Amino acid sequence: MGEGFSGGTLLLVEDDPDLRDLMVTLLELAAFEVVACDNAEAALEALREQPFDMVLTDYMLPHRTGAWLLHEASREGLLDATPVLVVSAHPNPPVNGFEVLQKPFDLDDLVSKVRERLDSSSRRPRLPVSVAAAGAADANSDGTAREAKAPVELVLYVSAHSPRSAQAIENIRRVVSQFAPERVRLTIHDLSADPSKGTADAVAFTPTLVKRSPGPRTFILGHISDPQVLTELLEGCGEELLATRRTTPDAN
Repeated sequence: MGEGFSGGTLLLVEDDPDLRDLMVTLLELAAFEVVACDNAEAALEALREQPFDMVLTDYMLPHRTGAWLLHEASREGLLDATPVLVVSAHPNPPVNGFEVLQKPFDLDDLVSKVRERLDSSSRRPRLPVSVAAAGAADANSDGTAREAKAPVELVLYVSAHSPRSAQAIENIRRVVSQFAPERVRLTIHDLSADPSKGTADAVAFTPTLVKRSPGPRTFILGHISDPQVLTELLEGCGEELLATRRTTPDAN
């Protein structure tokens, strides 16, 4: 580990590439060093090659489950005194007493659980916002007039009892209100009431904002304390602030 690093070294095992990238981004922004694997066999090899401060694994993996990984690693003595957190949508995964964090979960929960297991009293403070884009905001390069374009579709996934989710709703609504309602559409899903709502975007953290269209999907994690992040995303989609429209001289 480099000089000044104050997190910990985590082995992350997750087969969904988008979710794995989001989790790596989140944990690295929270000052953790992450080694990521997409299957149980590769994770077992990683454990044989180096020690880790913690193992964070999904239960459902291709070919072998997270339970198999933990059983084999324990049998080989690779998990002695190593904390483990299993992430799963399975209601009761058979992981032999290892702690389970159910999907979908609040964004704060993952970092808090990891910090808790690693005795985080001397670690760096949590960063307030993390951003992970599935693709850059698209530009209108085909010459199509803005009025002919489909509106921007935003979906915000929250947990009703999370202060971070409540702040996300307030902050995002404030930004969206500065754009024409027919041009920017916001839908809010409470995953604590209906976890299945997050299936379409493979959402595992709340709050998560997804720009579904136009262009490739873009994911923003956190309560978006800096409104400029969302403003720039919408402007990158070709949308204009209402204030800008009102002050722009008539071209005629």
